[in-house]
Amino acid sequence: MALTTSIVVGIIWYQIIAHIGISAGLHRYWTHNSFKAGRIFETVSLYMAVLAGSLSPLGWAATHRMHHATSDTEHDPHSPTHKGFWKVITSTWTVPNIPRRFAKGLYKNPRMKFFHKHWLKIWLTTAVISFFISPYFFLSFVFIPWLLARIGYGLGNAVTHDAKGAKDVPWMNILMAGEGYHKQHHNGKRLRLHRFDTTGWFIERLIKFGVFKR
Repeated sequence: MALTTSIVVGIIWYQIIAHIGISAGLHRYWTHNSFKAGRIFETVSLYMAVLAGSLSPLGWAATHRMHHATSDTEHDPHSPTHKGFWKVITSTWTVPNIPRRFAKGLYKNPRMKFFHKHWLKIWLTTAVISFFISPYFFLSFVFIPWLLARIGYGLGNAVTHDAKGAKDVPWMNILMAGEGYHKQHHNGKRLRLHRFDTTGWFIERLIKFGVFKR
């Protein structure tokens, strides 16, 4: 029973991380500057991103900017057409060099700079503490979100692009918190990609209540 509960809680916790840390945080805030937020959101989103296995959040955001600038070309860091479908789906692709222009502004932020330098220590410390609290707590708080996020990264990069370019894959929203509407995302800098884009809806509500700004 405890194992089942941990798995269910882990899946729910992952959805929170996917919406706040990955989709709203890493993607729409840090990569695309789609809205404005304060220090609390920046810190929370970066911590959740590290829990989700982003490695360096600065590297994640800079790489994604590079992806947009070179999308579906041989310079795209994770194009399934040019890098190979299996390399992309297993996230075994590499980026030999990220031009400095794609990291513009990121390293100037003290919170991003801190998480960039210490992401591994933060993840390991969280993992060790959570395991000592309880192996079941570790399973739900650290391992399941990390696993689902890594699967989401691989699938998201592999199936939302093909030889024709970006495409919408609605079923991917289960893992990507609204990012399955990928063609819509590549067509412009919209805050909400689709009426069923749950992250876009979440951000719009917080803008309405004055927590975020456009």
